Amino acid sequence: MTQSSRRYFLKTSAAGVIAATSSQGFARTSDISQKTIAEVRALDAAELQKTTASWDDGLAHPIPYKNPPGRGKDRAIVLGGGSEYMSSFLVGYFHAMLANGIDLRLADIVVGTSAGAVLGSALLGSRLDLFSAEFNLLADYPKIMAKLVPTKKFSPSQERVMKMGLNAKNGDPDTIQAIGHAAMAAKSIPSQKFEMNMKVFLGDMQDIPSKMYITTIDCYTAERLVIAPDSGVSVTTACAASASAPGVTGPTWVKDRVCMDGSIGSTETHCDIVAGSKRALVVALADTLEQEKAGLRLNHLPNTILQEVKDLEAGGTKTKLVVVGMLPGRTTMSVVDPEIMEPAIKYGYERGMQDLPEMKSFWA
Repeated sequence: MTQSSRRYFLKTSAAGVIAATSSQGFARTSDISQKTIAEVRALDAAELQKTTASWDDGLAHPIPYKNPPGRGKDRAIVLGGGSEYMSSFLVGYFHAMLANGIDLRLADIVVGTSAGAVLGSALLGSRLDLFSAEFNLLADYPKIMAKLVPTKKFSPSQERVMKMGLNAKNGDPDTIQAIGHAAMAAKSIPSQKFEMNMKVFLGDMQDIPSKMYITTIDCYTAERLVIAPDSGVSVTTACAASASAPGVTGPTWVKDRVCMDGSIGSTETHCDIVAGSKRALVVALADTLEQEKAGLRLNHLPNTILQEVKDLEAGGTKTKLVVVGMLPGRTTMSVVDPEIMEPAIKYGYERGMQDLPEMKSFWA
């Protein structure tokens, strides 16, 4: 039976089962209905992904990454997403490292997603030096980020897609496609404005730094995209795409694809890109469901960070995982609350100072 005929069979079967269960059918029939519907959705999702099979833009890379660019590299950094909170934490953490002789810019490869894409690009592009030269300059950072991502009021179409992210229970392609399609239909901050705002932080940077790899998701197909330094995509476009949180900003066009936040998928950190490296510093927002329920993530898609670290280590990569977690003294919070930025920078700096002894031996 061909895929198309199987899909037709499953769809017609599903329709029959649903009709049966609507008249109080047996519980077993209801179970079959859910299984059949899931199969249909999976087949339809696969059909959508086939529409780009012949494209040669070099962006789509299934998980795990085939021949990952991190293989054989010495130092690797992986930076996950987390909106204003993660961005602010990284500013403080990077400052602690740079000000105390640990040059993270020596990384041979940096993978960034959403906030991690922006801060990773700023790190490699020496933009953070402007902030780190005088610690007092960091006080201006929340004002800049508040312009990048306004989060005070949302329209119904924005709320719809954000609710879908919170209700999502798996990272299957059909789930991600549904979120992506709703993101395209949401009245969010236009991508052109978001890209212009990115320039406020990234300054006159044009190209993606030579060691930077930025992740995003194709809204239509749910494919994982990796924007490499030689992709021909500007750093502002790549970072805007990676940080286009569904219902908040974007989506953003990258070549002939419309893209959303790189954390909307089966992985939030994309550690597979640095598989085979000698050592990797991985910074992630959360690692437990309890942290997520307390407000540390904007979606409830599977959190695979602990397994990703195990996979890295099983492949011979010595890994240091930094889990940001909750801001000290808080039990709940929102990662998009501008008021957490200043304490998050301080917290990131303090965590960096605590990590200095270990990092000096790990990074040397």
